[in-house]
Amino acid sequence: MKKLLKKIKWSDLRILMMLGVLLFLYSFSNDRSTHRNLKGVDIIFKGEETHFVTSSDVKDIVTNKSGNIIAQDRTTVDLNTLEKGVLQNKLIKEAEVYVTIDGVLKVEVNQKKAIGRVVGEVESYYLDENGSRMPLSDNYAERVVLVEGNIKNEAQGELKRMLDVINGDEFLKQEITGISIQPDEVIYLKSRVNKFQILFGSFNEMERKLMNYKAFMQYAMNENIDIDSYKKINLKFTQQVVCSK
Repeated sequence: MKKLLKKIKWSDLRILMMLGVLLFLYSFSNDRSTHRNLKGVDIIFKGEETHFVTSSDVKDIVTNKSGNIIAQDRTTVDLNTLEKGVLQNKLIKEAEVYVTIDGVLKVEVNQKKAIGRVVGEVESYYLDENGSRMPLSDNYAERVVLVEGNIKNEAQGELKRMLDVINGDEFLKQEITGISIQPDEVIYLKSRVNKFQILFGSFNEMERKLMNYKAFMQYAMNENIDIDSYKKINLKFTQQVVCSK
């Protein structure tokens, strides 16, 4: 034993003692850092759509789910519950909740995109980019194609396709502002600037009908045709556009 002690230098002992102290201080500091309260809540909106839901709306959800979040220890915050709570808002598509190293609760939100607004006798709502219903917002009204009439569930997919075609074409997006679906399921379109009636017919061959209308309007403008003299544009016949005065 004495021989072993002689082999151990005091410098080595000092190094070991210093390492022990540093390890203790690091553990103590890390424990205090881990159990500190949150410093604040930061709402981050991602994607193009940032109008329907405000930062205050999201913070209200966090408060309703967790109370005074600032007064809570960061280790006790249920991030999963907060994330599910944010996603309960039907205007929000995706959400991610996490705590940063410096103790800030981050809530990243991606809002849904509206492609059309349906105004029916019973309810009004948006159609989102997936063709699903989403509620209207108290904060913002999106300028999208207005759809009037009662939409049957089986026709909702066809309506979504039609809106995609209109929104995906710069001319049609500027020209077509309304779709009216009559009780007999006959469809009429509404022009932004022209007063004539546009009879579309059914959803059948919708892409071709819309392109026929675009081609007709461009031809009329190039040839200086007085389109204001027409009362009705009939697109039901896919082989031609029939105009009546």
